[in-house]
Amino acid sequence: MLNVSRTPQSIGDPAISLDDASGLMADLGFVAFRTPPADPVPESCLTLMIRSKPTRRHFDPEVVTYWVHHGRAGHLEIVDLHTPPPVFERISWGKIQLADRFGITNSFVTFGGFLYSERMDPDALLLVFRSPAPILRLAGHSQKRDVIADEILSFFARVVPHLWSPSEEQLVNSRTPEELYAAFLVDMRHRLDRSAALREAMSGDVRMVDSELAIMAAHRPTGLAAGNRLLRELRLAG
Repeated sequence: MLNVSRTPQSIGDPAISLDDASGLMADLGFVAFRTPPADPVPESCLTLMIRSKPTRRHFDPEVVTYWVHHGRAGHLEIVDLHTPPPVFERISWGKIQLADRFGITNSFVTFGGFLYSERMDPDALLLVFRSPAPILRLAGHSQKRDVIADEILSFFARVVPHLWSPSEEQLVNSRTPEELYAAFLVDMRHRLDRSAALREAMSGDVRMVDSELAIMAAHRPTGLAAGNRLLRELRLAG
């Protein structure tokens, strides 16, 4: 089992395996991590356990919310200990939020992916969110904010006004997590190019944007091209 002190705290921390994350779950309510890079763009995972009795050792999630897209509209899904498993479904881009018995929350932002849940015993429900694009930490009670996470929310806020059109809503929601992530990275790079103030404010975060773009260009050129097209189709290209 990994030592809890080695739990990943940001997207830039070393990758861990699903088995390692499972070991950590004995002491933690959740862990967000990237899997080892057998693939140049490893998966991001958020693993959490809803228990009938709080452990009081870390953070004890009792309710989880996330977005899905059915038909022409997005819907907020709610999972608690009594949600019938197994659940295997595609999740949409947006926020994932964990709340404990006191209403304290930890939140994440995702470009979409899949959720799997399994009842470990009558008193514990395991949930695993997985995505080929990063699942990033927002500011919360039990975690540090990931770099660029707030910028992703800002990007989504600029996309949302286009969703009043059913055709453009379908255009966005039909895109893969990888393509949406590429669109964000390209848009972020354009904004940085135009604003010295933004470059100064983000400082070291700029290097991460460039590093992630370089990975996409080298290993996911098709996804990067699709992200560029999406920006043009939404008239967001700078």
